[in-house]
Amino acid sequence: MGVMSWVTCPHCGFTQIPSVECLKCRKRLDRSLEPPQPPARSTPTRATFGWHGIPRPHRIALASLTILLFVGVLYWSTRSPAAAEKANLTAPPTPAPWALDLTGRWEGKVATTIAGPPPRPALREVSLETDRSGNLVSAGVTLTDPGRGGAGAGYLTVPDGQRRLREISGALLASPRGAAPNVDFIPFPPWVPRRDRLWRALEGQRRNPEETRYLLIESLETDYLVQAGVNASGFLSYLYLSPPYASGRGTDVLSKVIHPNSDSSLRGFRSIVWDLSGAADFVGLQVNATISGPAGGLDRLVLRR
Repeated sequence: MGVMSWVTCPHCGFTQIPSVECLKCRKRLDRSLEPPQPPARSTPTRATFGWHGIPRPHRIALASLTILLFVGVLYWSTRSPAAAEKANLTAPPTPAPWALDLTGRWEGKVATTIAGPPPRPALREVSLETDRSGNLVSAGVTLTDPGRGGAGAGYLTVPDGQRRLREISGALLASPRGAAPNVDFIPFPPWVPRRDRLWRALEGQRRNPEETRYLLIESLETDYLVQAGVNASGFLSYLYLSPPYASGRGTDVLSKVIHPNSDSSLRGFRSIVWDLSGAADFVGLQVNATISGPAGGLDRLVLRR
């Protein structure tokens, strides 16, 4: 899968394909950029003496000296092939192309403690998927809080985003009070109940599915909060929260959680899901990362393929 480019709206935090206006809030994405400043013009200095100010005998002598120097340089450049060969031998070698295949799924987990009266143990699990060059194509974070459920979110990129968006939009238009579209890209953990869910559109729905560029949908449940985002460019995202963690039902909670950079890769990434940041150790083929969401303090963990 090739490298995909994304931009995050500086006004509402929505991740999308590069465009002039945000697909969600309709504000210009380039409004916050400062126009480039023109380079300062330097004032040329006027020479005090010109060529015509030099006496004729001196001009003749300077011209003769210039010709002699040119002939000497040309003569020695044709008489020193060994020096040229030596320069060619000391030229830096061409770097070899990247040969390490980084395709795979990288996983890690760490035990953490959630503050409260009393503090309680919990488990954070993180996963990344990469292509051959190490570019991130998916990421996910899950917090398991025993006895209280937990929280989780993630994203992935797919080549058939337009088809998925059209099918989901058509299903929601056919059943405005609740539809059952295909959202098989959400990896529900064991503590989320398995049930037949109905969904409704929160944002992005148009009367014509062909004109819909993105959708934010939410499941029709009174306990668990589940949201999903579908972008025509193939960017899919999801969020699931158990009742103690659910808040903001009927509003966009997903955009505040999913915020990947357009150039995220194993070489260095930050703020992928909640506050997941890290970089890869290519010698040991492991990812050293930190995570500070969705609950608890800052935790360090190691992801291995």
